[in-house]
Amino acid sequence: MPVGTAFHERTLALCESLNYREWSGYYTVSVYEMHHEHEYNAIRNSAALIDISPLFKYRVTGPDATRLVNRVISRDINKVAVDQVIYCCWCDSEGKVIDDGTITRLGENEYRWTAADPSLRWFQQNALGLDVQIEDISEQVAALALQGPTSGKLLHAAAEANITTSNTSASLTAKLAVCRGHLPHRVHRRSRF
Repeated sequence: MPVGTAFHERTLALCESLNYREWSGYYTVSVYEMHHEHEYNAIRNSAALIDISPLFKYRVTGPDATRLVNRVISRDINKVAVDQVIYCCWCDSEGKVIDDGTITRLGENEYRWTAADPSLRWFQQNALGLDVQIEDISEQVAALALQGPTSGKLLHAAAEANITTSNTSASLTAKLAVCRGHLPHRVHRRSRF
């Protein structure tokens, strides 16, 4: 039976349509109002906040973590700095796309990977012979995506950190004015592919 995400209480109060769907074992809003026009225009012309907690999330660590990432993605992870997040796809040995998502480089050999589909087994198969640990952290990490042309300005206004100085993708720890309580959170800014 699906469960609500960490943001379910807040999204439930805003969901006038009561139009929910099941996504990877979670209840998520399909559309907040009876028609999607406001949401569509917000993401195209201003900003929209989307609960992406149902995405699968993995923590990849170990001496060969970078080798594993380079083995399966279509980009060179060595060009990605620590605390940088990138969008990419990962492929099989013939170059067929398996899935796409984001990879955040948290350390020299530490990554957080998001995926739309469950990929743990596939990652483990590709890690054979490598000194790497792959942990499914999907249920431990909630996530929101702020998207749209004014999302950077909005995030800058909400964060107590300067997040708009770089054109590259960055990850930083920032205190958000909108967060309640003392739950740890991290801000990831991805402005380019």
